[in-house]
Amino acid sequence: MSGTSLDGVDAVLLSEDCQQVLADYYLPYAPALKAALLTLTQGGQTSLANLAALDRQVAEHFAQAARYLIDNTEHDVQAIGSHGQTIYHQGAVYSQQIGHGALIAELTGVDVVSDFRMADVAALGQGAPLTPLYHQYLLDGASGVVVNLGGIANLTLVEGEQVTGFDSGPANTLMDNWIRTHKGVDFDRDGIWARSGFVMPELLEALLADAYFQAPYPKSTGPEYFNLDWLAKHLPDEYQAADVARTLIELSVLSISAHIPEGMPIYLCGGGVHNLFLAERLAYENPQSEVGTTADLGVHVDFVEAAAFAFFAKQTLNKQPSNLPSVTGANKPKILGAIHAA
Repeated sequence: MSGTSLDGVDAVLLSEDCQQVLADYYLPYAPALKAALLTLTQGGQTSLANLAALDRQVAEHFAQAARYLIDNTEHDVQAIGSHGQTIYHQGAVYSQQIGHGALIAELTGVDVVSDFRMADVAALGQGAPLTPLYHQYLLDGASGVVVNLGGIANLTLVEGEQVTGFDSGPANTLMDNWIRTHKGVDFDRDGIWARSGFVMPELLEALLADAYFQAPYPKSTGPEYFNLDWLAKHLPDEYQAADVARTLIELSVLSISAHIPEGMPIYLCGGGVHNLFLAERLAYENPQSEVGTTADLGVHVDFVEAAAFAFFAKQTLNKQPSNLPSVTGANKPKILGAIHAA
């Protein structure tokens, strides 16, 4: 799995019951590949030759990560669930991930399930988020909110048999791109830079007024929408960069917290958990809730999404659906993904 933060590939070896991570591995993207993917996802224009080259490079990277786990386990690996790298997502219209499964299958010698989102989109769904089914599985009948703090934040609310899930808006994508532009680093470690700034009330109000935050769910989004061009439309003529960083923290916190029922347990996961300031602010905004992480449910915060797509691969091979129409808005449950034989 590689998310909208474009950091690299998270790979896990999941137990057959999909409840235990037996091994994990993280393989960061090389700087040149990461830069090319950033240009592609933020700019939205490329040649077919460049797209084909990146498709192969991402597949090779995914295969290398999977191969590491395969070569370092005594367990029999039955299949690989590969999400790929999202380069374009427009809910209910189209969703494209590169890193094609046929090449991964060829390079690893293991059957691959990939291209999970388009079957849901074809059934008029958003194609995202898909992870709520796995979050429900991890909660095992308990109620709670799972908040994935990736580039985009997505929430899963489970109350008995009722499951609601959607993308609430940006988590890390704006903050990461902002500090990359002003400090030349990929992320604000522990939120130290943002903590040094002050909230800009007028900017925060303008950002939160965006129609996406008021839109009903099902809904999904990505860095194609929430990017620095979107931010620039709202910036005043004069500002301190640290104050904008602080305001972006508040944007993420408030747009997430607006959907969390008072007192419901919260389980955080995703890269944003490592931004201590972001996690601290989320806990402060939800004082009646016990805030923990998905480690409390048995899966490390960095590997929940990777584990989810292993779970979905098993669902697909067993001819079971993996989408939740109540979440994505699809017109029916769908078996997701294409199977590529090794």
